[in-house]
Amino acid sequence: MIYLFTALYCEAELFIKKFRLEKVLENVRFQEFYQEEAGIRLTVTGVGEIAAAAAVSSTCTACKPREGDMLLNVGTCAHIAGNQGVFLCNKIIEQATGKTFYPDLLYRHHLQEERIVTGMLPCNRLENLDGTLYDMEAAAIYQAGAYFFGPHQMMFLKVVSDQGAAKEVSKEKVMHLMETYQEMLFDFIGGLSAIAYAAQRNAESLQQKEIRMETLFADLHCSKAMRDALRQHLHYWELAGREPASVIGELYREGLLPCKDKREGKLCFEEIKRRLF
Repeated sequence: MIYLFTALYCEAELFIKKFRLEKVLENVRFQEFYQEEAGIRLTVTGVGEIAAAAAVSSTCTACKPREGDMLLNVGTCAHIAGNQGVFLCNKIIEQATGKTFYPDLLYRHHLQEERIVTGMLPCNRLENLDGTLYDMEAAAIYQAGAYFFGPHQMMFLKVVSDQGAAKEVSKEKVMHLMETYQEMLFDFIGGLSAIAYAAQRNAESLQQKEIRMETLFADLHCSKAMRDALRQHLHYWELAGREPASVIGELYREGLLPCKDKREGKLCFEEIKRRLF
């Protein structure tokens, strides 16, 4: 699942149409759109840090993210150097506090990277920003999102709309910019969806594996020391490129598992070690 946040509806409209997102009527505080098959939940936060933080908290509390889910903030921004295009933010600076935040960019991409400054007021002049991007939400979204996501699960995509003349940015201009770069935005979201899906499958696999492990521990009547030792042995066996499940399955088929008590469990534990090694 991708939790997508935009400040304005005109920034979100492109994604709503592309992924056929349906409005969530239960959310009366923020405009929220969702499509299960697309794996996207989009929230329009409103402008500014307070609104952005409130929207992230509201959405993620009502629909708690699972392990492997991603947070994506997409929106327009200013750029002092006048560069155009789509940027992936590698550093976020909160202007009011001077705090800095670093999303972990662990995945390959073909976008330009740049740092971004988040301020409380609309940007009409860019001074002493050293060529960085400027917006009004990223730092707040990062800080609120950190309660639900890890740094490697949060991405910030910004489309340059102006050079520090916020009054010149209209709804029509924003929609035109989003359409201009739609292929880049859709490609990035597609890649992020694949990563989120793979991460979720891996998390589910690990959860199932842990359930099987706990069942084995219970059937062996393991003490804490036996549990730790057996977990280490099985992990070593897997790293060696072999599958311990077949050995464990044999013991169940032979009636050696489950054990009646701790005494039988210790004997079976020694038999597991003998067969594994």
